[in-house]
Amino acid sequence: MQHLLSTLLLLSFLSARAQTTALSLRVPHPPQAQTINNTPSISYELQFINYAPSPVLLTDIQLRDAATSRLLLQLDKTTIPQWIYSADKHSDSGRMMPGSTAILYLEAAGQLPDTIIHHIAGTTGSKAFSISGAKTALVKRAPVVLGPPLGAGIWAAIYHPSWARGHRRVIFVKEGTPRIPGRYAIDFIQLDNNGKYTDGRKEDSIRSWIGYGAEVLAVADGEVAAVRNDFAESATLSAHPAYGADDATGNYISLKIADNTYVFYEHLQPGSIRVKPGQRIRKGAVIASLGFTGQSTGPHLHLHVADSNSPLGAEGIPYVFDTFTIKGVYPDLSILGKSLWQSVTEKTIKNEHPSPNSVIRFFVK
Repeated sequence: MQHLLSTLLLLSFLSARAQTTALSLRVPHPPQAQTINNTPSISYELQFINYAPSPVLLTDIQLRDAATSRLLLQLDKTTIPQWIYSADKHSDSGRMMPGSTAILYLEAAGQLPDTIIHHIAGTTGSKAFSISGAKTALVKRAPVVLGPPLGAGIWAAIYHPSWARGHRRVIFVKEGTPRIPGRYAIDFIQLDNNGKYTDGRKEDSIRSWIGYGAEVLAVADGEVAAVRNDFAESATLSAHPAYGADDATGNYISLKIADNTYVFYEHLQPGSIRVKPGQRIRKGAVIASLGFTGQSTGPHLHLHVADSNSPLGAEGIPYVFDTFTIKGVYPDLSILGKSLWQSVTEKTIKNEHPSPNSVIRFFVK
């Protein structure tokens, strides 16, 4: 009897302990800095798995310098839901059911440390818990530097890390491995001087879009790694098919510019691709035209850089452009194409990634 009681007490203790420590933390892809708005910035993901027998509610998340404990970022119970995703439909944002997983999308900027550690606090069952873990060293490598992907004109650089269905948050699973190829992707839409993206004709017609047919340029010397050019193009937005994930790219080019470094140009115009796999090309060469193929809501150029020659089966890596001019920004993207952007003092930017929803010009020789 005494032995049974001891065993039950031990199991009770272990169960209680499991409820406070059974949250797994992992950074699947270490962060690498790039410069945005003259500030070093990182974007990466923290993965949670709840191994506890009770739901876990996350209430406080801190990113700190692992060496000095300096605070880099803090999220509380009101902000965590904006940055976390769980496929478990029974879970509220920030609440994880037993056995469920979640991904926290993290953005930090400023003075970045060599190594980050994560401090997590919350409740499981009726008990509070706090854990530290997933110590992660930043990748010590400068981001890829690119030339202009497009020619003269005004371009809106469309992306934002907070969008629930933005490129930053879309995970593709290939051969059992989840990856985020568009972690740093930008969609470029051409505008006129009044902030309009059509020429006044019916917006449903793709040929009314100012950027349709614009020349797409090689951003660096490289070798064409892959081309897909079998997509037809509907003449209107309303007739555009609802493509699945495997056809998301539309017509595309993959350009290898260094070891484990591939630039992807997507949604290209049918019949416009001027290069073929194995061909060497020089920076600034015209390689295709901007079009409307694949998963797209309007003519634009999707651009991202990844670590292998697979548009959906590679990890997105950071990049910057050697030179561009900043003209403004759209704080409210709902007015894109309807009203002028919010102007800023125009200045030349070097070796930076455009800020979210900024309006820029490229320098083209």
